[in-house]
Amino acid sequence: MSERKNTNIDELLNSFIDGELDERKRIEVQRLISDDTQVAQRLRELQNTKMLVGSLPRAEAPAYVLPDIQASLEQSDEMAWSGDSTDGEVAVRKRMVRKVLAAAAMIGLIAILSGLVHTIMISEPDIRPPDSPVAFEGRLELKTGALSTVNTFIEETIVDKGLSDSIKLTSQGNKRVYSITCNQEDLNSLLADLTNIWGSFDSKTLFVNTRTQGERKFDDVSPERTITIVNDLITPVKPVLTSKDKEGDKSSTQQKTKKQVRLNIVVTGSE
Repeated sequence: MSERKNTNIDELLNSFIDGELDERKRIEVQRLISDDTQVAQRLRELQNTKMLVGSLPRAEAPAYVLPDIQASLEQSDEMAWSGDSTDGEVAVRKRMVRKVLAAAAMIGLIAILSGLVHTIMISEPDIRPPDSPVAFEGRLELKTGALSTVNTFIEETIVDKGLSDSIKLTSQGNKRVYSITCNQEDLNSLLADLTNIWGSFDSKTLFVNTRTQGERKFDDVSPERTITIVNDLITPVKPVLTSKDKEGDKSSTQQKTKKQVRLNIVVTGSE
Protein backbone atom coordinates (compact mmCIF):
# COMPACT_ATOMS: atom_id res chain seq x y z
CA MET A 1 0.00 0.00 0.00
CA SER A 2 1.54 3.35 -1.11
CA GLU A 3 2.29 6.16 1.33
CA ARG A 4 -0.35 8.36 -0.28
CA LYS A 5 -2.96 5.63 -0.10
CA ASN A 6 -2.06 5.03 3.56
CA THR A 7 -2.59 8.72 4.27
CA ASN A 8 -5.98 8.71 2.55
CA ILE A 9 -7.06 5.58 4.45
CA ASP A 10 -6.00 7.13 7.77
CA GLU A 11 -7.98 10.30 7.03
CA LEU A 12 -11.03 8.21 6.14
CA LEU A 13 -10.72 6.03 9.25
CA ASN A 14 -10.24 9.04 11.51
CA SER A 15 -13.40 10.60 10.07
CA PHE A 16 -15.17 7.27 10.66
CA ILE A 17 -14.03 7.19 14.32
CA ASP A 18 -15.09 10.81 14.86
CA GLY A 19 -18.52 10.20 13.30
CA GLU A 20 -17.94 12.75 10.51
CA LEU A 21 -18.96 10.54 7.56
CA ASP A 22 -22.36 10.53 5.91
CA GLU A 23 -24.36 7.30 5.81
CA ARG A 24 -23.08 6.17 2.39
CA LYS A 25 -19.40 6.65 3.21
CA ARG A 26 -19.84 5.08 6.65
CA ILE A 27 -21.28 1.93 5.04
CA GLU A 28 -18.40 1.87 2.53
CA VAL A 29 -15.85 2.06 5.35
CA GLN A 30 -17.60 -0.73 7.27
CA ARG A 31 -17.46 -2.89 4.14
CA LEU A 32 -13.78 -2.06 3.64
CA ILE A 33 -13.01 -3.00 7.27
CA SER A 34 -14.80 -6.32 6.85
CA ASP A 35 -12.97 -7.18 3.61
CA ASP A 36 -9.43 -5.97 4.43
CA THR A 37 -7.70 -7.22 7.61
CA GLN A 38 -4.95 -4.58 7.27
CA VAL A 39 -7.51 -1.78 7.28
CA ALA A 40 -9.31 -3.36 10.25
CA GLN A 41 -6.00 -3.54 12.14
CA ARG A 42 -5.25 0.10 11.27
CA LEU A 43 -8.69 1.13 12.59
CA ARG A 44 -7.93 -0.55 15.93
CA GLU A 45 -4.55 1.20 16.10
CA LEU A 46 -6.14 4.61 15.47
CA GLN A 47 -8.86 3.92 18.06
CA ASN A 48 -6.24 2.93 20.65
CA THR A 49 -4.21 6.05 19.89
CA LYS A 50 -7.29 8.26 20.29
CA MET A 51 -8.11 6.67 23.63
CA LEU A 52 -4.54 7.00 24.94
CA VAL A 53 -4.21 10.62 23.87
CA GLY A 54 -7.69 11.44 25.16
CA SER A 55 -6.76 10.05 28.59
CA LEU A 56 -3.83 12.46 29.00
CA PRO A 57 -4.36 15.66 30.97
CA ARG A 58 -4.21 18.88 28.99
CA ALA A 59 -1.06 20.98 29.32
CA GLU A 60 0.53 23.92 27.57
CA ALA A 61 3.57 23.36 25.38
CA PRO A 62 6.83 24.15 27.20
CA ALA A 63 7.90 27.72 26.47
CA TYR A 64 11.35 26.68 25.27
CA VAL A 65 10.01 24.80 22.21
CA LEU A 66 7.94 27.70 20.85
CA PRO A 67 10.89 29.77 19.46
CA ASP A 68 12.21 26.69 17.62
CA ILE A 69 8.83 26.05 16.02
CA GLN A 70 8.42 29.71 15.04
CA ALA A 71 11.91 29.80 13.52
CA SER A 72 11.22 26.63 11.56
CA LEU A 73 7.99 28.09 10.18
CA GLU A 74 9.66 31.36 9.11
CA GLN A 75 12.58 29.55 7.51
CA SER A 76 10.26 27.17 5.66
CA ASP A 77 8.21 30.10 4.33
CA GLU A 78 11.31 31.81 2.96
CA MET A 79 12.53 28.58 1.35
CA ALA A 80 9.21 28.07 -0.37
CA TRP A 81 8.68 31.51 -1.85
CA SER A 82 12.07 33.25 -2.24
CA GLY A 83 13.63 33.83 -5.66
CA ASP A 84 12.46 33.00 -9.16
CA SER A 85 11.31 29.42 -9.41
CA THR A 86 9.63 27.18 -11.91
CA ASP A 87 6.29 25.59 -11.11
CA GLY A 88 8.09 22.32 -10.40
CA GLU A 89 10.47 23.94 -7.96
CA VAL A 90 7.60 25.70 -6.19
CA ALA A 91 5.77 22.39 -5.84
CA VAL A 92 8.87 20.75 -4.37
CA ARG A 93 9.31 23.62 -1.93
CA LYS A 94 5.67 23.45 -0.91
CA ARG A 95 6.17 19.79 -0.08
CA MET A 96 9.23 20.74 1.95
CA VAL A 97 7.15 23.32 3.83
CA ARG A 98 4.55 20.72 4.72
CA LYS A 99 7.26 18.34 5.97
CA VAL A 100 8.88 21.06 8.07
CA LEU A 101 5.50 22.06 9.51
CA ALA A 102 4.81 18.44 10.40
CA ALA A 103 8.25 18.10 11.99
CA ALA A 104 7.75 21.30 13.99
CA ALA A 105 4.39 20.12 15.26
CA MET A 106 5.93 16.79 16.19
CA ILE A 107 8.66 18.53 18.20
CA GLY A 108 5.99 20.31 20.23
CA LEU A 109 3.98 17.14 20.69
CA ILE A 110 6.99 15.12 21.85
CA ALA A 111 7.91 17.85 24.31
CA ILE A 112 4.41 17.84 25.77
CA LEU A 113 4.18 14.05 25.97
CA SER A 114 7.59 13.76 27.59
CA GLY A 115 6.31 15.87 30.45
CA LEU A 116 3.16 13.76 30.78
CA VAL A 117 4.53 10.26 30.32
CA HIS A 118 4.29 9.60 34.04
CA THR A 119 0.52 9.79 33.77
CA ILE A 120 0.38 6.44 31.95
CA MET A 121 2.67 4.57 34.33
CA ILE A 122 0.97 1.42 35.53
CA SER A 123 -0.36 1.03 39.03
CA GLU A 124 -3.08 -0.99 40.66
CA PRO A 125 -6.52 0.53 40.05
CA ASP A 126 -7.41 2.99 42.76
CA ILE A 127 -10.54 2.36 44.82
CA ARG A 128 -11.37 5.59 46.61
CA PRO A 129 -12.60 5.72 50.21
CA PRO A 130 -16.34 5.50 50.99
CA ASP A 131 -16.72 9.29 51.08
CA SER A 132 -15.92 9.49 47.34
CA PRO A 133 -18.10 12.01 45.46
CA VAL A 134 -19.19 9.32 42.98
CA ALA A 135 -22.32 7.30 43.78
CA PHE A 136 -20.65 3.93 43.12
CA GLU A 137 -17.05 2.69 43.24
CA GLY A 138 -15.98 -0.74 42.05
CA ARG A 139 -13.49 -2.99 40.27
CA LEU A 140 -14.40 -5.75 37.81
CA GLU A 141 -11.57 -8.28 37.38
CA LEU A 142 -11.77 -10.42 34.24
CA LYS A 143 -9.38 -13.20 33.16
CA THR A 144 -9.34 -14.58 29.62
CA GLY A 145 -7.41 -16.76 27.20
CA ALA A 146 -8.35 -14.51 24.27
CA LEU A 147 -6.84 -11.25 25.46
CA SER A 148 -6.42 -9.53 22.08
CA THR A 149 -9.96 -10.32 20.93
CA VAL A 150 -11.48 -9.21 24.23
CA ASN A 151 -9.56 -5.93 24.39
CA THR A 152 -10.41 -5.11 20.79
CA PHE A 153 -14.11 -5.67 21.49
CA ILE A 154 -14.04 -3.54 24.65
CA GLU A 155 -12.23 -0.68 22.90
CA GLU A 156 -14.60 -0.72 19.92
CA THR A 157 -17.61 -0.79 22.27
CA ILE A 158 -16.24 2.19 24.21
CA VAL A 159 -15.89 4.13 20.96
CA ASP A 160 -19.36 3.09 19.75
CA LYS A 161 -20.87 4.25 23.05
CA GLY A 162 -19.14 7.62 22.79
CA LEU A 163 -17.32 7.01 26.09
CA SER A 164 -13.74 7.59 24.91
CA ASP A 165 -13.49 10.80 26.94
CA SER A 166 -14.75 8.99 30.06
CA ILE A 167 -12.03 6.33 29.99
CA LYS A 168 -8.48 6.29 31.28
CA LEU A 169 -6.63 3.32 29.75
CA THR A 170 -3.45 1.87 31.23
CA SER A 171 -1.64 -1.28 30.12
CA GLN A 172 1.33 -3.41 31.05
CA GLY A 173 2.15 -6.71 29.39
CA ASN A 174 -0.92 -8.92 29.49
CA LYS A 175 -2.93 -6.54 31.65
CA ARG A 176 -5.20 -3.66 30.74
CA VAL A 177 -7.16 -1.39 33.06
CA TYR A 178 -10.11 0.61 31.75
CA SER A 179 -10.92 3.24 34.39
CA ILE A 180 -14.43 4.44 33.59
CA THR A 181 -16.16 7.44 35.17
CA CYS A 182 -19.58 8.12 33.68
CA ASN A 183 -23.25 8.18 34.60
CA GLN A 184 -25.11 5.07 35.72
CA GLU A 185 -27.09 4.75 32.51
CA ASP A 186 -23.98 4.75 30.30
CA LEU A 187 -22.23 2.19 32.51
CA ASN A 188 -25.25 -0.13 32.38
CA SER A 189 -25.31 0.15 28.59
CA LEU A 190 -21.59 -0.69 28.34
CA LEU A 191 -21.91 -3.69 30.65
CA ALA A 192 -24.90 -4.98 28.69
CA ASP A 193 -22.84 -4.99 25.48
CA LEU A 194 -20.11 -7.05 27.17
CA THR A 195 -22.58 -9.95 27.21
CA ASN A 196 -21.38 -10.71 23.66
CA ILE A 197 -17.89 -11.70 24.89
CA TRP A 198 -18.71 -12.85 28.44
CA GLY A 199 -18.13 -16.47 27.46
CA SER A 200 -14.49 -15.62 26.72
CA PHE A 201 -13.75 -14.99 30.41
CA ASP A 202 -12.45 -17.77 32.67
CA SER A 203 -13.22 -15.80 35.83
CA LYS A 204 -15.36 -12.72 36.55
CA THR A 205 -15.08 -11.09 39.97
CA LEU A 206 -16.61 -7.81 41.11
CA PHE A 207 -15.27 -5.82 44.07
CA VAL A 208 -17.24 -2.85 45.37
CA ASN A 209 -16.68 -0.28 48.08
CA THR A 210 -19.63 0.28 50.41
CA ARG A 211 -20.11 2.86 53.14
CA THR A 212 -21.23 0.37 55.77
CA GLN A 213 -19.47 -2.93 54.94
CA GLY A 214 -16.20 -1.84 53.34
CA GLU A 215 -15.11 -3.79 50.26
CA ARG A 216 -17.42 -6.59 49.16
CA LYS A 217 -16.58 -9.38 46.70
CA PHE A 218 -18.95 -11.02 44.21
CA ASP A 219 -17.66 -14.12 42.39
CA ASP A 220 -18.63 -15.35 38.93
CA VAL A 221 -20.80 -12.35 38.09
CA SER A 222 -22.64 -11.86 34.81
CA PRO A 223 -23.25 -8.50 33.11
CA GLU A 224 -26.86 -8.61 34.33
CA ARG A 225 -25.78 -9.42 37.87
CA THR A 226 -23.17 -6.63 37.80
CA ILE A 227 -25.77 -4.12 36.62
CA THR A 228 -28.15 -5.26 39.38
CA ILE A 229 -25.46 -4.88 42.05
CA VAL A 230 -24.56 -1.39 40.83
CA ASN A 231 -28.20 -0.33 40.73
CA ASP A 232 -28.98 -1.79 44.16
CA LEU A 233 -26.04 -0.04 45.79
CA ILE A 234 -26.94 3.27 44.19
CA THR A 235 -30.71 2.95 44.59
CA PRO A 236 -31.73 1.04 47.75
CA VAL A 237 -35.13 -0.61 47.75
CA LYS A 238 -37.80 1.78 49.07
CA PRO A 239 -41.31 1.21 50.47
CA VAL A 240 -44.20 1.17 48.00
CA LEU A 241 -45.27 4.73 47.28
CA THR A 242 -48.80 6.08 47.29
CA SER A 243 -50.33 7.63 44.18
CA LYS A 244 -49.46 11.07 45.52
CA ASP A 245 -45.78 10.14 45.64
CA LYS A 246 -45.49 8.57 42.20
CA GLU A 247 -44.85 11.75 40.25
CA GLY A 248 -42.01 12.81 42.52
CA ASP A 249 -40.57 9.30 42.46
CA LYS A 250 -40.37 9.34 38.65
CA SER A 251 -38.29 12.50 38.75
CA SER A 252 -36.09 11.01 41.46
CA THR A 253 -35.48 7.84 39.41
CA GLN A 254 -34.43 9.87 36.38
CA GLN A 255 -31.94 11.77 38.50
CA LYS A 256 -30.44 8.55 39.87
CA THR A 257 -29.63 7.26 36.37
CA LYS A 258 -27.53 10.41 35.88
CA LYS A 259 -25.43 9.89 39.01
CA GLN A 260 -21.69 9.57 38.44
CA VAL A 261 -20.21 6.10 38.94
CA ARG A 262 -16.69 4.73 38.66
CA LEU A 263 -15.71 1.21 37.60
CA ASN A 264 -12.23 -0.14 36.88
CA ILE A 265 -12.41 -3.03 34.41
CA VAL A 266 -9.18 -5.04 34.80
CA VAL A 267 -8.54 -7.52 31.98
CA THR A 268 -5.68 -10.02 32.30
CA GLY A 269 -4.75 -13.32 30.65
CA SER A 270 -3.09 -14.65 27.53
CA GLU A 271 -3.55 -14.38 23.77
